[in-house]
Amino acid sequence: MKISFSGVSKIFEPDIVALRDINLNIKKGEFVYIIGATGSGKSTLLRLITRELLPTRGNVYAGDYDLRTMRKADIPFYRRDVGLVAQDFKLIPTLNVYDNIAFVMEAMAVPPKIVEYRTNEVIDQVGLWRRRFMKPAQLSGGEQQRVAIARALANSPSLFIADEPTGNLDLKTASDVMKILLGINAAGVTVVMSTHNQIIVNSCRQRVIELDQGRLIRDEQSGGYLRNDDF
Repeated sequence: MKISFSGVSKIFEPDIVALRDINLNIKKGEFVYIIGATGSGKSTLLRLITRELLPTRGNVYAGDYDLRTMRKADIPFYRRDVGLVAQDFKLIPTLNVYDNIAFVMEAMAVPPKIVEYRTNEVIDQVGLWRRRFMKPAQLSGGEQQRVAIARALANSPSLFIADEPTGNLDLKTASDVMKILLGINAAGVTVVMSTHNQIIVNSCRQRVIELDQGRLIRDEQSGGYLRNDDF
């Protein structure tokens, strides 16, 4: 799924400017890091893409959708094509791995045979087959993050949004999560990931979008966390 920001600003009342005149195009199938200090506008940008927020000025387009003028009735259909993973996992503690993933499809009235097939498929994809009947409390942080990724993949999205997916993980576990995300992207899915992890950005070179106080200050292909790696 392609994404386009055209003159987008977001102002929270009374006068907090989160984004300022953002013009940005992300091609279908790209992998993009969104970086910047806390408060730079990263999460706001992602929430505009997922249509949790509307821009104060300008327009956001995702695929064939104009997210600003989208009818409320169309929002659930759009979000089925968007996989979202956050830092806090949001797993249901009383459900095991299998049921945490299946629940998403069951809520959308997906036929049981498809639910079973797809749930097993994504569990295997993230390497949790032997843990599929364990509950979140029995899993490590990295394993819980992989469950969250599998759940986001259940509906075969064409856009994958990852908001600080490695923020609470050690380097080895973060690297394992990145391998999954890069594999998702290799299959043709557009991946947009916000992160503070300099090591990940520098080792897994992809397009880097940098925000500073709501402004887009850098757009670099195969970029590092710092401009030209200049410390």
